[in-house]
Amino acid sequence: MELLAEKPRYTTEIASLLNIGQKAINDHLRIMSEFGIIETYVQKQQRGSPRKYFRVDEKFKLEFTLTPGFFRVRILDTNVDLKSIFEEFPEFKELQRKVERTQKIRRIEQYRKVCRELMEELTRLTQAKLYIETLLARARGRCMELIDSLDIEPVERRVLFEVVIAGGDISAEELAEKCRISPQKALQVLHGMEKKGVVRL
Repeated sequence: MELLAEKPRYTTEIASLLNIGQKAINDHLRIMSEFGIIETYVQKQQRGSPRKYFRVDEKFKLEFTLTPGFFRVRILDTNVDLKSIFEEFPEFKELQRKVERTQKIRRIEQYRKVCRELMEELTRLTQAKLYIETLLARARGRCMELIDSLDIEPVERRVLFEVVIAGGDISAEELAEKCRISPQKALQVLHGMEKKGVVRL
């Protein structure tokens, strides 16, 4: 995945770089294709037959977060609303202009400067994101402690926790998936807690 994130590659190239047999590489590439992580295209060669390349799908972005009190794996929607982003972060307009200017410049030094500036901004935003995730983990932990103190069944605790941390905005299907129970069971648990006065539907 790291090699494909760098640039499109073909099977024998990946196998050579990783020193792994082509069959194993093909098995991994097939699985990643099925999950929509990568896509393929064929490119003609100056000599020999056309070559099949693999590249990371432009619409794919995976985010994995694991910290005490917080675990999340998300496939993110990469379609961004530039208007709202520029309203929230007006300084990004200048970053975009710098990137667009480099497309007309053939000096590597200019790319180095732009990449450094973008990485500094990404580091700044990542630090802010880590701080928010720490606060969220703390809030979730305290919420779990409070829920654990209630006189309700374990499955009810799990369902209540997911409802609370979702802010109440969660469907029965989403709730069932997070709690690893059927949607019918999720609704049954919610109705049971409503009768006990724990939740209001």
